[in-house]
Amino acid sequence: MKKSLLFLFTLLLGSGLFAQECADLFFSEYVEGAGNNKTLEIYNSTNEAVDLGFYTINRYSNGDPDPTNTMSLSGMIQAHDVVVVTNGQTDSIWVGSYWSVPIDPALYEKGDLHGTGDYPTPMYFNGNDAMTLEKITGEIVDIFGKTGFDPGSNGWNDIAPTYTAGNDYWTSWTKDHTLIRKHSVKEGVKGNPAIFMVNVEWDSIAKDYFDSLGYHSCECGTLGISTNNFKHSVVIYPNPSTGKTITISASERIEFVSVVNELGQVVYSQNFETTSKSFQLSGEFLTSGIYVVTARFVDNSFYVDKLIVR
Repeated sequence: MKKSLLFLFTLLLGSGLFAQECADLFFSEYVEGAGNNKTLEIYNSTNEAVDLGFYTINRYSNGDPDPTNTMSLSGMIQAHDVVVVTNGQTDSIWVGSYWSVPIDPALYEKGDLHGTGDYPTPMYFNGNDAMTLEKITGEIVDIFGKTGFDPGSNGWNDIAPTYTAGNDYWTSWTKDHTLIRKHSVKEGVKGNPAIFMVNVEWDSIAKDYFDSLGYHSCECGTLGISTNNFKHSVVIYPNPSTGKTITISASERIEFVSVVNELGQVVYSQNFETTSKSFQLSGEFLTSGIYVVTARFVDNSFYVDKLIVR
């Protein structure tokens, strides 16, 4: 709900399944960072506003087959918009043998909803916990991970056959990472998977990177509501790209562009003295990977989107 994007996709895949696609809410971003930097973004894939009061977030901790904690949601989520839910602990708390540190204030500020800040709640999840988005009737509309299964303290990774990190903490995708749901995903995981293969539906970026929160690019549609009253049309193409050149074309003049890689490093940043509505970006820094592109316009509004280079 924090940012605004308008990005239209007309490709409809799998017509036999389309009745189930773009029909409900699902998780679109997952932040499992330092301390209590824990956040989930929820995306509304439908064409209608949805009442969040009919949904809950649930944590299945350390292989628990039943919900360990439940968080009720509230408010409305607009069509193709997102709601950001963060951990709510804003002060350090002594918990017997150590200090539990607060969430990063910058991450908390991005939240539309917050946990209570009192342990335990679902928003104290770790990389080995399964998380679900459920209706208050108990119907699961999305699962992150696998309920009733403990992958070990380092969580899940992208390595067959187990897709669990075990002692190889450096391979983990779900501990100390931010994950973004792939653009092609159009519905949640409603049945507990036999094996949670995180890389199938998620892209992994750097720990404690959360600039992409507040919008989600999806084939179902992308639309955010911005405090900047963003109202321009913007296209980044080709995206995905197989070359070293992309073009940003907009209905307003562009005065600044930055590109950030998966490690959170700024690989390109440029202020333009002569502004234009179209800008071509080219360079050897566009190697295979996922990038976050930010464009600022002369009216001080911003556009942020994900770029994939193959």
